[in-house]
Amino acid sequence: MCMKRVIFMFCMVSMSMFCYGQEIETVSERFHYRYLKKDQTKEQIQKDNAERQRNWQKELAAMKANLADGQQVSDNVKVEVLTDAQPPDLIVSVAYETLVVADAADDYALGKYNIENSNACMLMCSFLKSKLENDLAEYLKEGTEVEVKITGATDGTPIRSKIAYKGEYGDFIEKPITLNGEPYNMTVTRITGVTTNGQLAFLRTQGVEDFLKTKVEPLKHTENSFRSFAVENKEKGGGYRRVSVEMTIRGAFDHVESENTKKL
Repeated sequence: MCMKRVIFMFCMVSMSMFCYGQEIETVSERFHYRYLKKDQTKEQIQKDNAERQRNWQKELAAMKANLADGQQVSDNVKVEVLTDAQPPDLIVSVAYETLVVADAADDYALGKYNIENSNACMLMCSFLKSKLENDLAEYLKEGTEVEVKITGATDGTPIRSKIAYKGEYGDFIEKPITLNGEPYNMTVTRITGVTTNGQLAFLRTQGVEDFLKTKVEPLKHTENSFRSFAVENKEKGGGYRRVSVEMTIRGAFDHVESENTKKL
């Protein structure tokens, strides 16, 4: 899983959505980040970013611990968020992994692709939504360029009969994606259904993309580009059926780049 920058381990909604609802005072609410100060240097931005990442990881652990009944994510699943401040851009990545694949129970069932079918993906998406609508809202002004890379994966269990696709995300005909690291034109329609693991992995990315487009308010006003990466794992087990997200907010530190970082 390529998570060099800001890894939101994550596929997480605001606290109230999908019954993830207990009120939790976030760690970031008790910290004052200095990201927009004009006198900030690149070194200070990166120092503050490291503090933010530590705080967010604590918030993520608290959210996981307070999930509603029926939506818990076991200790066997490790969810991680990474942030990378590289002026002028801010990168956020969220991902999760199953520590012992044989004990996997929190991810997609065979043949499923909606985010509601994975407690771990729901947690990831809920957390990301919370951060984008609160902590990162100041960076997501109208017209801001946001690049989103979503990776969906399947295990190696073959599809022996066609899986129905209800067209939740529209029909796709020759859509350019990356499949197993190579360029590929993906087709999935209500008529074709799902007959390959590549199609299934792709639909898992589309479930997350649809969530980000329709449920995260700031992203309704930014200039977004989404890229889908589908991975067909050869190994079998629920721990290989997962999703990750990497988001790059372009120009988050433009003012620092122009006033300070060029001097470094």
